[in-house]
Amino acid sequence: MTYKCVIFDLDGTLVHTRPEYRYDVLGKTLEKFGKSSSKNEIDRFWFEGNRDKIIRECFGLGIDDFWETFRECDAVESRKKFIEAYDDVDFIHKLRKKNFKTGIVTGAPQEIMSMNLEIIGSENFDTIISAYGLNGIEPKPSPDGIERCLATFRLKNSEAVYVGNADEDVGTARNARVFSVLINRREYDFSHLKPDLVINSLYELGSLLSL
Repeated sequence: MTYKCVIFDLDGTLVHTRPEYRYDVLGKTLEKFGKSSSKNEIDRFWFEGNRDKIIRECFGLGIDDFWETFRECDAVESRKKFIEAYDDVDFIHKLRKKNFKTGIVTGAPQEIMSMNLEIIGSENFDTIISAYGLNGIEPKPSPDGIERCLATFRLKNSEAVYVGNADEDVGTARNARVFSVLINRREYDFSHLKPDLVINSLYELGSLLSL
């Protein structure tokens, strides 16, 4: 198969957020409701795609109230101190030199997405999409974001690869009928997932893409 574009998730795939941040921001959010939670439940919320279910069943909160408060606590200036690019993101430069189209489909809101792009360079991507729901683009695992990328690139599903670090990314790739790659950043156990390929570094994409 000849692939012509690689689309990436952003947070946890290209940009690392140090774990102490998620414990701090979730702790502050829950504290406003007079609640607390275990690190295990916070990790589940941070990495798994079924966040609304976790909010209801683990945190015991209403979804709308929780998200409104979480967004107030998850301020860009606070998060910015805890993020850094992964060491292997320079692989994207190699892709572009070989004339691959590159894109981003992230579930992060615009302000968080922009902050992350500041450290990896928005100029390294041909198309950038925030599949956030509130902006009219259906959130993951809907294929909406990937399909919009492909339409911009004028490419077929069979010509695309989507790389992400979580269950919702694998689901999104499947729903969009593109090749799914799970990158294992060793932050959360997704060993039960069955993507088309599991990698530990972006450099491993070289074999798939014949680089």
